[in-house]
Amino acid sequence: MVDELICDESRVWILGQPLICRFCANDVFLPYHTYKNVEKPGIDVFFVDYTAICLKCGCATQFGDPSGPSPDGTDYIWALEQVLLNPPEPEPPIIRTVDDKTLRAQKSCLSLALLLLVQEGIIENAVLPLVEEEQNENLLHLLEPGVYVSSEEIPAEKCLVLALSQIVKHRLLDNDKLHFIIEHESYPGIESFLRKHIE
Repeated sequence: MVDELICDESRVWILGQPLICRFCANDVFLPYHTYKNVEKPGIDVFFVDYTAICLKCGCATQFGDPSGPSPDGTDYIWALEQVLLNPPEPEPPIIRTVDDKTLRAQKSCLSLALLLLVQEGIIENAVLPLVEEEQNENLLHLLEPGVYVSSEEIPAEKCLVLALSQIVKHRLLDNDKLHFIIEHESYPGIESFLRKHIE
C-alpha cells in the first residue's frame, strides 16, 4: 500500500481491485496528480485526484484516493497500491575513502589535540598510545564516555572531532580562531595551530 502514486509506468490497484482501461482492457498506466479547484469561483481550495493514462491506447481514467479510517475508527485503510514496472536502480552506498596523506594528517592532528588535553589535565596520559595503535573505539569511549558506538570501523576523523570538541568545551584555545582554521585551512592549519600551544 502507498500513500500516494508515483508518476511512472506501473500497475495500480484501488482497494484491492486492479485498474483496467475501459477501452482496451490494458492494465499498465502512467498516473498523474490532478488538482481541481473545489469552489469556482472560489478561494483556491484545491482537491487532489489522479488521472491515469493508459499506455496502450492513451485513454485517461480519473479517480480519487479513498484511503481513510476504518468504519470503527480503530485503523487507517490505505486504498492505493502500485507496482512499478521499471523500478529505479537503488543508489549505490557512499563509500568514503581516505588517502594515506589525509589519514596521516588526521592522526597527527589527533595526537596533538590529545597531547593538549593531557597537558591541561582533561584526560589521562594513557590515551596517547591509542592513536598509533589505531584503537579508535577505546579512544572514543575515553573522550566521550557513554557515546554509542556502531559496529562500523571508527575513523580517526571522528576521534579528532571529539578531541577538538573537548578543547572547545573547556576553552583551552581561542575558539573563534580554531573554528576559522577548521573551516578554511583544514589539517595543516589545525596542526600548526595546536603545535603552538603545546609546551
